[in-house]
Amino acid sequence: MCYLCEQFGEGDLWYLNPKNYARNMYKLRKPGEGFKGAEAGLETGEHTGPTQIDLIDAIDRGDEEDIARIREALNNIKGAGQEGQVIPLKDAEKVMDLCTCIGIMACACRKGTRAIDERSEHDYTCMGMGTGMLKWERWPERYKGGVKFLTPAEAKEWNREMDKKGFCHLLMIFEPPFIGGFCQCDYPDCGLTRTAVDFGVGGLLKSHYVAQVDYDVCNGCGVCAQRCQWGALKFEVTTQKANVDQFKCYGCGLCETGCPRGAIKLLDRVSLPGLAHVWK
Repeated sequence: MCYLCEQFGEGDLWYLNPKNYARNMYKLRKPGEGFKGAEAGLETGEHTGPTQIDLIDAIDRGDEEDIARIREALNNIKGAGQEGQVIPLKDAEKVMDLCTCIGIMACACRKGTRAIDERSEHDYTCMGMGTGMLKWERWPERYKGGVKFLTPAEAKEWNREMDKKGFCHLLMIFEPPFIGGFCQCDYPDCGLTRTAVDFGVGGLLKSHYVAQVDYDVCNGCGVCAQRCQWGALKFEVTTQKANVDQFKCYGCGLCETGCPRGAIKLLDRVSLPGLAHVWK
């Protein structure tokens, strides 16, 4: 199991532990006292450590020392409130039954990367969850486009539609072990996804699953390769079949849910000795 499960799972997958959605977000602070931990910097917008943007800037400058320093810092993110983990649709369905409250909103990554300002519930591509959603109005700039609250059944339906469109599902931590966000991600819009794919660094963990193709069923249509955000799937000319590089696979399950022939299944990562400890 991943280190989040070891610390916060209580014998199960960490994100299936209801306690991890129930942190008391309403803290009494002394006058003038700022945020602490993962929340530090939220009131001013300041970063608490190096980001993928800092890494890109260092690469543009060709500053090898700065590149090495930032890579090390990003790879050492653990328990600092900046992690996320990919999960497939089947586990997302279980999460919707555990967390409350659930709200959908605009995506900050797409606003910064694509200049897309989602101002309607029909356009929202991000989800917040847990008790933190009860005080969403405290950050008016982040939630400028508003929030639409959903029932668990509505949230499942919304999430299935996002899956059909080709978005992978990524849980976000806000001060471990509190799970407060459920991003619907694609490359290169998502910051954590892009950092992982382009630079191999950051706090994004692979899921507890890995994809495998049944070559007796696969007809080589290529739909799965079009849906992969991680560069893990390709169409092999020689075999005329899809092939998964399981070391690159993040186990998001988009290839599984998109395969029209049901030729792809998700295996338990820890059941495969060579992949049991490959989380990044």
